[in-house]
Amino acid sequence: MVADPPQARLRDRQAELVRAQILDALVTRLEYESPDQLSIDDLATEAGVSRRTLYRYFPNREVLLAAAEERLVARLGLPLEFDGPDSIAPSFRDASRRLELNPGLTRALRQTSISRLRPPPLRVRRLQGLARALEPVTGELPPADAERALAIMGYLCSANAWLSISDETGLPPDEVRAAISWAMDTLIRNLRERAGARRRSSPD
Repeated sequence: MVADPPQARLRDRQAELVRAQILDALVTRLEYESPDQLSIDDLATEAGVSRRTLYRYFPNREVLLAAAEERLVARLGLPLEFDGPDSIAPSFRDASRRLELNPGLTRALRQTSISRLRPPPLRVRRLQGLARALEPVTGELPPADAERALAIMGYLCSANAWLSISDETGLPPDEVRAAISWAMDTLIRNLRERAGARRRSSPD
C-alpha cells in the first residue's frame, strides 16, 4: 500500500482543523441561541472562515447541526451501545453525571436534538443500540408494544429528558437521575414480566 504524500496528509489535517473550528463555534452559539436563530454569516465570522468555506464542509443547516450533535455526543462521552436491558439505567446514570458537569454542552445538545424534521444518523444509531439491548425483553412482544417501549426508552436516555425534567420539576440533579433511572427500571421490569407471561401462555 502506497502512503499518502505529505501534501495530502497536510491538506487533510488542515481540513479537519477548519471543520473543528466551525463546529466548536457552532456549539458555543447553541449554548445560548436556538438553531432557528442561527446566522450562517455570523457563524462563519466567529469560526474565522468565509461563508463559502463553511458551505464547502457543511452544505446545509441540517448537515451542520447533525455534525454538531455528533461532536457533542463524542465530547460528552455518551453511549450509543448498551450491554443488555439491565445495563441501560446504569449507563444513563454514568452519562447523566457528565451532562450535569457540562450544562452548556448539554443545552447545546438539546438544541440539536429538537431541531430536526427527521432523526439524524447519530440518533438512529442510538435507537438501534437501545433496540438491540431491549431485544431480550421485547422480542416476544407485539411489534407495536416493542416500538412504544423503544420510543419511551429513547426519550428517557436523552439530554432532552434530563433537561426537561430538571426544568419542569426543579428537582436537584441527583433526584432527576434517580427519577429517570426508576422509570427505566420500571419499564424494563414490566417488559420482562409481560415477555415471561407470553412465554408461559404459548403452546409448546
